[in-house]
Amino acid sequence: MKVKRKREQAHKAAIEFFWIGGQQLDVLPNTSQEYGLEAFPDFSEKELASWESNILWSLKQYEDQDKPLVVWDVIVALLAFKRSIPKYVECALVKWLSTFYPGSHVSCSTEKVLSNLHKNLSKNSSRRLHLLNIICRYVMLTEVKADDINNKHQKSRRLCGSEEEQLTVWMELLLNSERELRQRLVSLSFSAFITLTSHSTSTSVQASCWCPDGISQMEHWVAHNYETSEDQLKALASEVVGRRRRILSTKYVEEEKCSYCLAPVPFNSPEVAVCQGSQNHKLVRCAVSMQVCPTTPLWFCKCCHRHASKLASVSLFKMPKYPVDFKNLKEYSVQEEISKPLCPFCGILLQRLQPEFLLSASPV
Repeated sequence: MKVKRKREQAHKAAIEFFWIGGQQLDVLPNTSQEYGLEAFPDFSEKELASWESNILWSLKQYEDQDKPLVVWDVIVALLAFKRSIPKYVECALVKWLSTFYPGSHVSCSTEKVLSNLHKNLSKNSSRRLHLLNIICRYVMLTEVKADDINNKHQKSRRLCGSEEEQLTVWMELLLNSERELRQRLVSLSFSAFITLTSHSTSTSVQASCWCPDGISQMEHWVAHNYETSEDQLKALASEVVGRRRRILSTKYVEEEKCSYCLAPVPFNSPEVAVCQGSQNHKLVRCAVSMQVCPTTPLWFCKCCHRHASKLASVSLFKMPKYPVDFKNLKEYSVQEEISKPLCPFCGILLQRLQPEFLLSASPV
């Protein structure tokens, strides 16, 4: 009993040590109280209510796209609470997610809130989706490896029967959120391609525009996901196919070659690729262009474990929602490459990878 008590006290100390949020805030009204207080007696009901209020306030502040997405103090606090009071963390996050769409959420279950959120993802800002993805991966799906989550995009969206049903709900939310961001990235790339090909003789437009890569690979992705794609994305893809066929350029080649044996590399997944050579080399695809990365990818995301050899357009990170019309919006047609290397799916700073010949393969 004494050992358990000391462990709980250490838990509380760890949370308070890592937390750097606004502890001075007043408690929000209607704070959740159904999380089993007996599981963590070191925190009083008032303290838990205050913590929830502060966590929700901090998450709200990070929805500002101009604020650097450095949320690790919030993540550590949530993880510490989750070890002892998982229901408390779920209640707090569901309350935060309920602000993503209008309507009454009184007495709504977690499944109901998340189900409604699925239908409203396109109406939320890219920053909100980035924040949601980080929370899902680091807090709600911390037991699942990042690479296994990424593979779910190609496999069945249901987790194995031995895994908890709750994980499936959060997995579905993460996959749909990342898919929404990928649609925005592909739509931006198609829009930029159309703009560039429409002003092929204008050097000023060529110089100011973010130049997309991987147009052929993105066409394949839209074809593989045609039934669930936005109508505007389908229209953009159709126009891009027609324009690309009129352009004789090696920049938009359909068939890629293996970096090791020069064998053809078909497009079957936006995450990984396998060449058709005798050794079936497994290759990593760029998170931005979907093209096969060079043997040493330039960037690595610590959160989603994706690699990138290109950077996304700054417009992706500033979107308040999926636009009604990309083609008629100048802000999306004439774009700029983002000045900082940010992950298109998590919004955090990408990191450099050490060369393979060094002892550690960890990002630096």
